[in-house]
Amino acid sequence: MSVLTTRKGEAALWLRLLIVVAGVMVWTMAQATSPDTIEPLMLNEILADPQRDWDGDGIVSSRDDEWVEIVNIGISPVTLDDYRLAGADTSWRYGFSGGLAPGGVLVVFGGQSYAWETANGTPRFGLRLVNTGGTIGLWRVANGDTVLVDSYTFLDHEADPDRSTGRFPDGGGSWRVFDALNPYTGTKLPPSSGCLPSPGRLFECPTPAQNATWGSLKRRY
Repeated sequence: MSVLTTRKGEAALWLRLLIVVAGVMVWTMAQATSPDTIEPLMLNEILADPQRDWDGDGIVSSRDDEWVEIVNIGISPVTLDDYRLAGADTSWRYGFSGGLAPGGVLVVFGGQSYAWETANGTPRFGLRLVNTGGTIGLWRVANGDTVLVDSYTFLDHEADPDRSTGRFPDGGGSWRVFDALNPYTGTKLPPSSGCLPSPGRLFECPTPAQNATWGSLKRRY
């Protein structure tokens, strides 16, 4: 066998080895970025300036009636114990517990946030959603890692009285202002939807908003 033939055989062997290694790397990357590893929880709707009794306790409170809603966009139930809410200062404002079914939504009111902060010895502010705009983040804390799952920064026009901002439609849509109770006529983004805020339930807005009393809205929902 000639030296040239030997070198050709070695080159072919190295080529096959490189192909195998490349295949393993591609498979590993595919596993790491497969849909199974995508976070199933997302922020879904936020109301920063309540002027109504949104939590239904009979008292209107600028702190306790603020709310943030999350949604499970996955195909399996999610255990919530590792998930938390935090503001731009990254101080924890609420720690979730229990579970959330596929397609389910869950709302956290400012009063619940304040009670959680009190129970866990953290600074007590509630959700602290600033009426001139701010940021809220959904985090996962597990096995020594702290991962930002989702966040949203809302602007001044989104945080006017009884306006919420939410995904349109739930879970995967773009952000819109839900302003049926306080119509927004400006041109800033996100735009008006003409729909009602929908804390704790999947979003529905089949028809344009109509004038209604707050009592009739509470009876409807």
